[in-house]
Amino acid sequence: MGVIRFNTQATRWLGVWMDANLTFKEQLTRCVKNATEAEATLRTVTTAFNVVTERVSAIQMACVQAVALYRRELWWDPKEAGRRYDLQLLLNQQARSILGALPTTPWGALMTESGLTPAPGILDSRQQRFTARLADACSSKLKVLYRNPSSGALICRVSRKSMSMAAKPKA
Repeated sequence: MGVIRFNTQATRWLGVWMDANLTFKEQLTRCVKNATEAEATLRTVTTAFNVVTERVSAIQMACVQAVALYRRELWWDPKEAGRRYDLQLLLNQQARSILGALPTTPWGALMTESGLTPAPGILDSRQQRFTARLADACSSKLKVLYRNPSSGALICRVSRKSMSMAAKPKA
C-alpha cells in the first residue's frame, strides 16, 4: 500500500507521454488517432440526436480540433507539406460529418460549406499567435529574442549582459 507503480517504458502524466524512446512522428500519430476517435464518437452522437449543423460545427471545433492541434504550432513549417496531410484528412472528415456529405465531395467545397479553415490556414494562424505570445513574454529588458539557427523558430533567453547589470547594486 502507498506505492505508486510506474511503467518504466512510458508514463502518461496530465495528458503528456513521458517516454525517452517516443519519436516525434509517433507522438503526432497518437494525437491524430485520439482526434479521429473523438470525431467518430461525436459523429455517432450528433447523428443519433439530429443535432443542428451549426452546433455540430461548434462541437467538432471545440473537441476534435483541440486534440488534433495540441502544440502543432511548434513544428509547423509552411514549406513542408507532409505533416499537414494527416490534419487535412481529419478536417475533411469533420466537414463531411458536419454537412453529411459524401466521401467523394471535393475538399475545397467541404471547407467552404462547413465553415472550417483548411489546415495551412489554421496552422499559420496558431504559429503567428504563438510567436506574438512569445515576443510578449520576452518583452522584459532582461530577456532577448533569438532565432534557432536550424529551424528559424523564436527562442526567448535571459540576456547575460542585462542579468549581470541587474545583479550589480547601485551606488
